[in-house]
Amino acid sequence: MRYAFNIVFALSIVLIVGFAPSAFAQESVTVEVRTIAATKDGHGYDLKLNDIKRKLEKKFGSKYQHFSEIRTQSIRVGGKNESSVKLPNGSKLTVGYAGKAGKYLKLHLGIVGKMSSTLRVKRGKTLFHAGLRHKGGILILAITVK
Repeated sequence: MRYAFNIVFALSIVLIVGFAPSAFAQESVTVEVRTIAATKDGHGYDLKLNDIKRKLEKKFGSKYQHFSEIRTQSIRVGGKNESSVKLPNGSKLTVGYAGKAGKYLKLHLGIVGKMSSTLRVKRGKTLFHAGLRHKGGILILAITVK
């Protein structure tokens, strides 16, 4: 009886250890990337930005007066798979999912030759990356984990 218990216990450990990495590899999240043009010329906000208008005003309103959404793209990332989003200035944003850290999700963001970082964000929250030059202003990337 003890022998059977040891066999079952050993198999359980092998299965748990064997499937843990593959479970992470299958875990994925949807990331929405909104590309926004901000300029000092003109005034106002694109109506498509009403849901984040106050955040844009608080973070960028002292320097830029006109905000327009160029594009919204949703991508699915998980495990070792990264996805990329082409930006209007010719750059490419690469997004990867690096797992969980408590109540946060870890995202890897990269723009070749510009930046590479791993950030922690709560599901449903929006983070901003800004500063890439675009047509006399800048691009603002509003990145939301769904």
